Amino acid sequence: MVHQHFYAAEPAGGPLSVPDPDPGPRWWQRIRIGYNAGLAVISLTLAGPWAHVLVSVREEESLAGAWVMALGPLIVLAFADNTYRVAAAGAADDLWIPKIRAAGARLLLWAAVIGTALALPVTTLVYALTGVHA
Repeated sequence: MVHQHFYAAEPAGGPLSVPDPDPGPRWWQRIRIGYNAGLAVISLTLAGPWAHVLVSVREEESLAGAWVMALGPLIVLAFADNTYRVAAAGAADDLWIPKIRAAGARLLLWAAVIGTALALPVTTLVYALTGVHA
C-alpha cells in the first residue's frame, strides 16, 4: 500500500490579509544630487585647509600617520551625518534645527572626504607602485 502526502503552503492571513506596505523610493532615488553637489561645492572652502593639514602631517611625520589622522574624523563625521540625517527625516516639517544639523554634518563630511582625496590617495599609490618615499 502506497501513502502519498501533499503539502500546500497558503499565504498567512488568507485573502483578507492586509497587503504589504509600499516600500518607498529606492536608495538611488533618495539621493538628492543638487543638495549634495551644492554642499560639496561649499565644502571646498574647508577641504583645502584640511588637505593642507594632511599634507603637512604626511611630509613631517609619515603617510600612515596622515591616513590615521584622516580616517578618524571621517568615521566620526560619517556617523554624525547618518545620525543627524535620520533625526531630520523623523522630525516635523516645520522644525529647522534638525535639518540645519544634518546639512552641517554633510558639509563637514564632504570637506573631509574631498580634503583627504586631494592629499593622500595619489601619494599612497605612488609610494605603493614605486617604493620611493619622497
